[in-house]
Amino acid sequence: MLLQDLRYALRMVAKQPAFTLIIILTFALGIGANTAVFSVVNAVVLRPLPFHQPEQLVALSLYDTCTGPEGISDQSTVSYPDFVDWRAQNHVFDGLAVYTNQSLTLTDGKEATHLQAEVVSANLFAVVGIQPILGRTFSPNEDEPGNRVVILSHGLWQRCFGGDAAIVGKSVRLNGEQFQVIGVMPAGFVFPISAFPPEVWTSMSILREANGGAHPMTEQRGNDFLKCVARLKSNISIAQAQVNMETISAALRQQYPDSNTNIGVKIWPLLKAMVADAHSALLMLCAMAGCVLLVACVNVANLLLARSLSRQKEISIRAALGAGRWHIVKQLLGESALLGVCGGIAGLLFATWGLDALKAWLPATIPRINEISPDLRVLGFTALLSLIVGALAGLLPAWRASHPNLAGSLSDTSRGSSEAARGRQTRAALVVVEIVLALILLASAGLLVESFLRLQRVQPGFDPTNVMTARIALSDSSYGKPAQAAEFYKKLLARVSTLPGVNSVAAAWWIPLSGSEIVFSFDIEERPLPKSQQASAQVNAVTYDYFKTMRTSIVRGRDFTARDDRNAPKVVIVSESFAKQFFPGENPIGKRITPNGLPEPGDPPAREIVGVVQDVHLISLRAAPKPQIYIPARAIRRAVGDALRAC
Repeated sequence: MLLQDLRYALRMVAKQPAFTLIIILTFALGIGANTAVFSVVNAVVLRPLPFHQPEQLVALSLYDTCTGPEGISDQSTVSYPDFVDWRAQNHVFDGLAVYTNQSLTLTDGKEATHLQAEVVSANLFAVVGIQPILGRTFSPNEDEPGNRVVILSHGLWQRCFGGDAAIVGKSVRLNGEQFQVIGVMPAGFVFPISAFPPEVWTSMSILREANGGAHPMTEQRGNDFLKCVARLKSNISIAQAQVNMETISAALRQQYPDSNTNIGVKIWPLLKAMVADAHSALLMLCAMAGCVLLVACVNVANLLLARSLSRQKEISIRAALGAGRWHIVKQLLGESALLGVCGGIAGLLFATWGLDALKAWLPATIPRINEISPDLRVLGFTALLSLIVGALAGLLPAWRASHPNLAGSLSDTSRGSSEAARGRQTRAALVVVEIVLALILLASAGLLVESFLRLQRVQPGFDPTNVMTARIALSDSSYGKPAQAAEFYKKLLARVSTLPGVNSVAAAWWIPLSGSEIVFSFDIEERPLPKSQQASAQVNAVTYDYFKTMRTSIVRGRDFTARDDRNAPKVVIVSESFAKQFFPGENPIGKRITPNGLPEPGDPPAREIVGVVQDVHLISLRAAPKPQIYIPARAIRRAVGDALRAC
C-alpha cells in the first residue's frame, strides 16, 4: 500500500514539472538556509570538544562580588599567584591549568616565521586529556625559570620540519633563543580553540623570569592575564565545585585585601565559556533562518492549496468511489512530503555550496569556525526538517481537499461554488501571513543595517587611512638589557621614517581595535586610596609621534616629545573619558597619578598629566572606550611581553 501511494505521488508531482520545480526550489531556499545555520550551531555549540571526557572540563572566571556573576560574558583572567592557591587548596578538581597567548618568531630557516604560541602550565595537556604523537608533554619542573622547552603542533611540524620523526630532542630558535623540542601534538589538536590556533606551546618558564630587571609578571597577584581551565573529579558537580571555590576566594579576599577585594570565582562548562561571545550572533542567525523557512512553508502551502482547488473534481470522484478522508489526506500529505524531501536534497546542496561564503561572512572570533562542515547530525537534521516542513506545508491543503462538496464539485457550476470562495479566503489569509513574516525579516534586516550604520558613525578616535602596522618581538638573548631594546626601536623608527611615502612612524604596546589591552590600577596623588579601592584604566606605552601617526587629537595640554625619556620628569597623557570620570569639572593638567604594575623595578613613581587626548576604541567599536593612560615608551624599562606594534 505504501509503495502504491509513493508511485501515485511520484506520478502526480511529475505531471506538472514546472509547478513541482517551483515548490522544490522554494523548499530548497528555506531548508538550505536552516541547514547552513544548523551546521554552524552544530560545529560551535553541539559538537563535543575534541578532548577526553569534555563534559568534565570547566572554565573559571573572575567576577565582581558587588555586581554578581550574572553579567559575565566570557572567560576572564586570573593572576598566577591566585592560580597557585586555587590549585593547592581545592579538593574538587583532578587538575587545574592556566594559559595565555604569546607571539614567537621562528628563525631556524632562511626567513623568520611568525608563530602564534601559547604559554601553558605544565599540566595543561594532562587536564584536557591529550597525549602527543611524538615525545612527551611538559614535566612539572619545566614551569620553573630557566627551562626552554617547546611542543610543536602537527601542522608546524609538517610545514617547517618536513615531518621529521627525529625532531624530538632537537633545538629550534624562537625569539633568538634555543628551545628544545620535547613533543609533537596530534593532527587536528588545538588548545585553546580560537580563531588563531597556536602552532607551538611553551611552559610557564618564560614568564617566570625577570623582565629587564623588573619583577616577573607571574609574581604580581593583581596582574590578571592568565585564563584558567580545570577538570572536575568524576563524582563532583559544577555546583559542588562552585561552593568549594567560593570558600577559597573568600579566604583570599581576607588574606590579600589589596588585590582580591570584591573578587569572586564562577565555574561554568568550558564549551559554554568558549561560545559565550558568539551566542547572540548564533541566535540572530537561527531566528532569521527560521523566518525564511516559515515564509517558504506558507508560500508552498498557498501553492498546494491553489492546486488542490483545481483538483476538486478528481478528489470528489475518488471520494464518490469510496475513498475515505484519511486516505485522501494521507495521499496529499505524501505528495507534499515527497516535495519536501526533494527540496531538502536541493537545500543540502545549496547549504554545502554556501558554507564557505557563510564562514567568510561570520566574525572570525567565533570559535571552531574552521570545523563547520556537514556531518551525520546535519544530514539527520536536514532529513527530519524536510519531512516536517513538507508535511506542515501540505497539511492545510490536504485537510481542505478532504472535505469535497461532491454535488458542487461534480456539477458544471463548481467554478463559482462557495467551496471555491472559501478556498480563496484561505489563500488570502496565507498571503497575509507571508506578508507579516516578510515584514519581520525586512525589519530584522533593517535593524542590522541600522546597527552597521551606527558602527560606521562611531568615532574610533583615530584615522586608519593609509596606516600600516607590524608586530615586533625582541629576544632576551639579543636585547636583554633595556638600553639595547630602546636603541633597537630608536633605529627602527628612524629607518622606517626615511622610507618613501612614510609621513610618520610610531610604536605602541597596543594598537586601536586590536582586541587586546592591559589594565592597571592607579592612584591619584591628591586623593590617595588603598590598593583595594583604587580604580583601573587601560595603559598603553607609545612613542612620541604616536598621536600624530594615528591622527588622534590632543584636546588639552601637549603631546609627548623626544625629551620624555627615563631621565626626564615622569609624565602621562590621559583620555577624555579618564579626565571626565576622575577629574570632573577640573583641569587634569598638572595632576599627578601613579599607575601600578608597570614592568619597572622598585616602587612605581608618580607621573604628571601633561595632556588629554580623544578617546580611542582599543577593543571594539561596540562598547564605549574605557579610561586610558598613555606613558612615553622611552620612559619605562621594557615593553610588556617584549613587543611593540609599529604603525
